[in-house]
Amino acid sequence: MIVSMSTVERIMGAPEFPAMIADYAAESAIAGMPPPQAKMAQYHDLEAGGFLQAFGAEEDGELAGFITVLSAPLPHFSRTVAVSESFFVASSHRGFAGLKLLVAAERQAKLIGSPCLLVSAPVNSKLAAMLPKCGYAPHSISFFKALSDG
Repeated sequence: MIVSMSTVERIMGAPEFPAMIADYAAESAIAGMPPPQAKMAQYHDLEAGGFLQAFGAEEDGELAGFITVLSAPLPHFSRTVAVSESFFVASSHRGFAGLKLLVAAERQAKLIGSPCLLVSAPVNSKLAAMLPKCGYAPHSISFFKALSDG
């Protein structure tokens, strides 16, 4: 398993990406919200502006997973904070690929001077179970209420 800095274009251009993004959307779907629809052009714009860095995990030349690190200048912090905006590993590669991607994101967070890396995970997911084992502590809970039929 090789994890390296990548580009949004390279990750999105991988033959495995359409299936991965469909699985990612299914796993991150919230009942009562419209289905996730990534704004691919916005990823390119954030990357071009220096606000987003992508990392890919490859095995035998195939994309196994990806993580993006968003450099967020939050108004209520004095420093830029790193946020894992997208994090997905194909089910056939879960385990070490996810850990390696997480380490790459942590290195990027340190490189940009962030005091932390914020990673969100669906409640009761494998990621939510893995993160505390990697030194992450739960901080906030997001609450959701549907306000329309869709």
